[in-house]
Amino acid sequence: METCLDCKRATETVIDLRTGDTICTECSLVISDHYIDDCQEWRTFANDDTSDRDPNRVGAPTNPLLKSGGIGTIIETRKENASSVSKNDLFALSRAQNLVRNKEEDLFKRACDEIKRMTGDLDLISGVEFRACEIVSKFDGDSSKKLRRGKLLTALCAASVSTACRELKLSRTLKEISTVANGVSLKDINKASMAIKRLLRSDQDEAVSDAPQVILKTGELVRRFCSKLDISERERKAIREAVDMAENFDIRRNPKSVLAAIIFMICQLSQTKQRPIREIALASEVVENTIKKSASDMYPYASKIIPKWYASEEAIIKKLGQLA
Repeated sequence: METCLDCKRATETVIDLRTGDTICTECSLVISDHYIDDCQEWRTFANDDTSDRDPNRVGAPTNPLLKSGGIGTIIETRKENASSVSKNDLFALSRAQNLVRNKEEDLFKRACDEIKRMTGDLDLISGVEFRACEIVSKFDGDSSKKLRRGKLLTALCAASVSTACRELKLSRTLKEISTVANGVSLKDINKASMAIKRLLRSDQDEAVSDAPQVILKTGELVRRFCSKLDISERERKAIREAVDMAENFDIRRNPKSVLAAIIFMICQLSQTKQRPIREIALASEVVENTIKKSASDMYPYASKIIPKWYASEEAIIKKLGQLA
């Protein structure tokens, strides 16, 4: 309680935290202003989905991938105050900012923001984002390994996301990642991927060089491709079983082509809704001619690959006989 000069007695007061005014609750007189909150400025940076509610001091979290930890000094002059500052002072401030500024870290921060955008657009887990940023942070050595601006930086970010996905055994193709790379070509992303491989190999990165090469398995792609095509659960089950059976035969096609061909054959045998090959090609990112050729190569094994509960041998011959 404080003494109100208007009420001439001690009254209850409230503090307007926005303006810093101490106000009497009886007569609304502003008893004092510019209130300074001297309590500790704690905030919680924990995720909503975790039980960790341990508070931290106000400010952005430190970045362990930066040499400075992400803690830097920025000197800036707002436009509304620029008129009261002389040109010589503005020049001195600008020069001082350039002296304390780390351009390599600024470029790395930009790369991290780009990686965060890509992983967000692809709905990837946070572990992919951190690993991709960790890969990009290795490009701070000699001139042959420095970060570059523009499309080269975007290509490197896309390649690092692809490498992180493979290390974490997530099925994301390079073509899928290129869709969020702001127009950067697959050729540029492939070049950046090769540069990352050489860098990790030269640095003897145990997480990559000593670990076996992660191969993109067909089964990992079934769920996403079927979801894009809005395929029923019965057809999805048949496709999964057919994919597992196809691994027992010598089918010399890449995993995406095999899956696209199986989806095409299952849809041809569907009793509810058949998907045109054009839609299957868009969903699987495989051209129509490749799907037809792959289905033709797999036709001799069709009766053994496709589950018998889904289609009989007679139905397979009748509806898929043109593939022979």
